[in-house]
Amino acid sequence: MSGENPGLGPSGHVDDFARRNLPPFQQWPKLLLDRPEFQYPDYLNAAVELTDRIVEQGMGDHVALIGNGRQRTYKELTDWSNRLAHALVENYGVKPGHRVLIRSGNNPALVAAWLAATKAGAVVVNTMPMLRAGELTKIVDKAEISLALTDSRVADELVACAKTSKFLKQVVNFDGTQNHDAELDRIALNKAVKFDAVKTGRDDVALLGFTSGTTGEPKATMHFHRDLLIIADGYAKEVLNVTPDDVFVGSPPLAFTFAPSIFAQLRCRHVKVPLVNGLPSANSVADRPLRPHSSIRSAQTASVFGFIPAKMLTIHPLVKNGVCAPDTLFTSNPLGSVLLIGSLPT
Repeated sequence: MSGENPGLGPSGHVDDFARRNLPPFQQWPKLLLDRPEFQYPDYLNAAVELTDRIVEQGMGDHVALIGNGRQRTYKELTDWSNRLAHALVENYGVKPGHRVLIRSGNNPALVAAWLAATKAGAVVVNTMPMLRAGELTKIVDKAEISLALTDSRVADELVACAKTSKFLKQVVNFDGTQNHDAELDRIALNKAVKFDAVKTGRDDVALLGFTSGTTGEPKATMHFHRDLLIIADGYAKEVLNVTPDDVFVGSPPLAFTFAPSIFAQLRCRHVKVPLVNGLPSANSVADRPLRPHSSIRSAQTASVFGFIPAKMLTIHPLVKNGVCAPDTLFTSNPLGSVLLIGSLPT
């Protein structure tokens, strides 16, 4: 990293690629981290805070995710991500600081793989399934990625990318349907449910959020472990005023920089409903028994609520990311929801 030392904390990475490639400190915005809730310890693994720590607090039986026709508790998500982390370290040689690309649509398997790679100390690079081999190659080359995990249903373009890439050496399939019928799943099934997560620094990069590259060379934003928790401890807690009964639904692809929003929801012990193809169905919400006054807070546009049985839910509030917000979103609001204009994590 060029420029003066910004006072970053210690690192747990043995591969210093991410810290070495941080932008010059003079180009950083002013970071307002003086609030007491943002005073994190020097060493912090965000994935542990979002899963293992919640189980330790006696909330393992709370629902964490709904998807693919079933619910998953924090205990289930913790155990499965720990099994996957064992596999990544023991079978695929992941070291702290390695970049691991994940390719998948919105589903619980993506969330588990992401948490597992983070527990292993990797820097996660989530990518959308619409990207083709040429677009993936630019991301792989820029981040110097040697291992990629992919939903087996969308593996072809990543396999094609690996054939000509000087960096990408391993493409490993996981089962996006959660039937555990893919290479990574089969290996993980034989692993322990306890995993000693890497002691990453709060200022270690945990996530690279790439642009799609459709309008030029793809660019990546760099997010520290503490950044992922600040989303929850700041915006979700102080602005959304979330409660343990809230359910989050959103249409945005988790891979396209919206993914940190799931950290906010898991951190606050709420339910996230990952949605395939960006659109929810009535069943994706209806298969969880909801009390009449339960609330759903969305991470995207009002159109998603057209698929939710209105008689079941009270919508409060609606969060829009501010991109291409139509005038009708403000002039016609039949749900009577509070409209909050947010922004991408980047």
